[in-house]
Amino acid sequence: MSNSSPLWWSKASVTSTYAVAVLSVAAALLVGLLLDTFLQTDPFVSLFLCAIMFVAWFGGVGPGLLAAALCVLVFAHYFAPLINSFGVEFKEIPRIVLLAIAALFVVSLSASQRSAAESLRRARDDLQAAVQELARLNKTLDEAQRLSHTGSFGWNVASSDIVWSEETYQILGVDRTVKPTIDLVLQRVHQDDRELVQYELDRAAQGEQDCDYECRVAMPNGFVKHLHGRIRRVKYESGEEEIVGVLMDVTAAREAQEALHTAQTELAHVTRVTTLGEISASIAHEVNQPLASVVTNGDACLRWLGHDIPQLDEARSSVEQMISSARHASDLISRIRALSKKRAFERVRLDINEVIDDVIVLMRREINHHCVSLRLDLGSSLPPIDGDRVQLQQVIMNLLVNGIQAMRPVPDRCRELQIRSRGHGSDQILVSVEDSGIGIEPENVSQLFNAFFTTKPEGMGIGLSICRSIIEQHGGRIWATRNSGAGSTFQFTVGRCSERAM
Repeated sequence: MSNSSPLWWSKASVTSTYAVAVLSVAAALLVGLLLDTFLQTDPFVSLFLCAIMFVAWFGGVGPGLLAAALCVLVFAHYFAPLINSFGVEFKEIPRIVLLAIAALFVVSLSASQRSAAESLRRARDDLQAAVQELARLNKTLDEAQRLSHTGSFGWNVASSDIVWSEETYQILGVDRTVKPTIDLVLQRVHQDDRELVQYELDRAAQGEQDCDYECRVAMPNGFVKHLHGRIRRVKYESGEEEIVGVLMDVTAAREAQEALHTAQTELAHVTRVTTLGEISASIAHEVNQPLASVVTNGDACLRWLGHDIPQLDEARSSVEQMISSARHASDLISRIRALSKKRAFERVRLDINEVIDDVIVLMRREINHHCVSLRLDLGSSLPPIDGDRVQLQQVIMNLLVNGIQAMRPVPDRCRELQIRSRGHGSDQILVSVEDSGIGIEPENVSQLFNAFFTTKPEGMGIGLSICRSIIEQHGGRIWATRNSGAGSTFQFTVGRCSERAM
């Protein structure tokens, strides 16, 4: 029964309750007179007390007191011998007083009972409403967890009692009737991640306030899920401690990240090949130079050997130059193949200055062809970085190509391209490429690294976007600024090798 449906007697009006008091006393008197006439009994006190009890229970204190007063007056008038019209005999006074006291006691007791009953009713209604609200909230929480693929759990370390939400059972693929245990969790965890999960659980059990980890779980059907777990130790006012946590199924997010990474790798490969295509003439010239040297030194070697007295020292020198040129050509081709080959991200220890030099070897002819003056300002004794050689070469090559293209429309001043490398903070290396071209329009600075944004009529707008993805994957950032003079400067940072990697 809810608060909107009170007990039936609470609906009675005030007037009706007082009327019931009068009628109840009259009924008690009538019944008493009938019993006295036909059965020669004297039940008036009992009947009056019953009437008072009923009225107090039905109408409360006010009607109960009225009924008590009426009963005392009726009793004194009809059943106590009168001395005169205004009083009774002295010996009857104790009977009347006792009746009055009994009546007041009955009124108090009945009113208290009624009040207690109403309080219990209200408490029951409040409890039912609270239970219904709690059920609604639990259902809402279960639905929210189902929609977000997030399960919750509680672990009382002292008693080893563990509770799981419905979604936790669903995520771990465990039947709802199975009692949750730590061993059951570890059985579900992928064997390669089991040690990590055990370590995090031990940390929480030993008093660690917050734990955050990610692991894989192997489902009975062989499917592998990726879960992100968060644990917090909670201490209640009672002094009892409990470990609460959530398990988030991030499988879809990890698959999306993998798909995005694959797409970025494909796109990076396309942009590398496109960039190589743009400088293919310069690359062909760079390869032809050592090949022409091989031919020239081969002819010279034949001439030295064709003399009447073969000139072996000169022939040997020519062969050595042939070998050097062939190795140079082979090295160029290897670098081109590395840039054109589609491959996965490979993080190794690198010297950033060597990465810059590798790109300059391929770009030297392109730089000279556009009458660009290249200046290198590479920091000495820079610590190694942790990254992918080919992808970092792609970033530097793209920035150099952009710088050269930005200086094409400049006919009246020197075209200068400067590359710098420096330490940046305590754990990063900074590389900058500065040109003296037309510069970046201020309104375009914030959009340069957005996908498909380009200021070139023939551009696709993906080169700088890929550069940003590569640099962010290396834990750094890339940005561009307009120079105070002519041109623009592009800069990026990459992280140094960690002590563990070194």
